[in-house]
Amino acid sequence: MKRLSLVFLAVVLLLTPSCDFMKSINPFGKKTREAEALRQQQEAFRIADSIRVVNEKQAEVERARQAELASEAEEQTRVMTGYHVIVGSFLTPSYADAWLEHIKGLGYDAQIIDMNGGKWQLVSARSFPDLHAAWNSLGSIQDRINGEAWVFRKN
Repeated sequence: MKRLSLVFLAVVLLLTPSCDFMKSINPFGKKTREAEALRQQQEAFRIADSIRVVNEKQAEVERARQAELASEAEEQTRVMTGYHVIVGSFLTPSYADAWLEHIKGLGYDAQIIDMNGGKWQLVSARSFPDLHAAWNSLGSIQDRINGEAWVFRKN
């Protein structure tokens, strides 16, 4: 009987192709395989979660950028179509630029607005979304900068 069991053991060892095969069919390694599968699943979840977090951050950055662009476009539209308190009008661009810098030096959000296709350059001390606000501000600007300041509506 001993001899038969030794022969059987020798046959099994000769017929087994490799140690990797034995590891793969090892009935005692079932918990190891389950643990490895669980580890791989957790790694896949971690990667998916990381990708989700990155996508959320990118979406938030994109939303902030879109909001900034919308705000900038709204401001640009308001500036280009609103009411302006004009403190100077010039045919010579260099004079308009010099007056613009002077007005900005006084603390105003001044800008140059083209009129009549760019022939005239108007220096606006401030711009407003409505006529009422522009008229309310006109008096103080006339007192501080130019007594001949006037309100202009840019279409």
